Amino acid sequence: MLPSFNTAGPCVPGEHYMLSPARRFAHVMRLIDEEKYFTLHAGRQTGKTTAARWLVDHYNAGERYCALWVDVQAARDTPEPDLAFRTILNKLDTAIDLDLPGLAKPEHEALLKDPATAIQRYLKAVSAAAARPLIVLVDEADGLVGKAMVSFLTQLRDGYIARSKAAFPRSLALIGMRQVRDFVISGE
Repeated sequence: MLPSFNTAGPCVPGEHYMLSPARRFAHVMRLIDEEKYFTLHAGRQTGKTTAARWLVDHYNAGERYCALWVDVQAARDTPEPDLAFRTILNKLDTAIDLDLPGLAKPEHEALLKDPATAIQRYLKAVSAAAARPLIVLVDEADGLVGKAMVSFLTQLRDGYIARSKAAFPRSLALIGMRQVRDFVISGE
């Protein structure tokens, strides 16, 4: 089968024509090496998801980091943290099954008793269980809204601040069409 052009979603090497993300994402890899938390935003069909999936495969094939890509689009437009985070925790479980099979996953019900810490405690537990420093790429992050978005970002900040004393992702990217901070400020 000859490769084809793809505009319907992530490109698959060998099936679709594509440029190697390695050169395009050298700056992102540098941010990861510097243990940064950052946003990655661009318009539709610019290769964000394809590059994020490539980064996860690249890091998981190596010996320095382990990585997860999680698409939180299923929690889009759900302002209630308990509902949004139930969905996000399920999506994180799926990401672990696909990207890091065999890695222990925390029990959701115990975490969801306090939604204001559920994401932070989940990522802390997964980071502690991972064999190498964990990188997390959160796709469609700008789809979170209201209290769920504010709580999600607050939990990531709290984990980031405490990560020198407690396990938490070494680097984390929020991927979407807009800068997440602009999205929150605008109140959309």
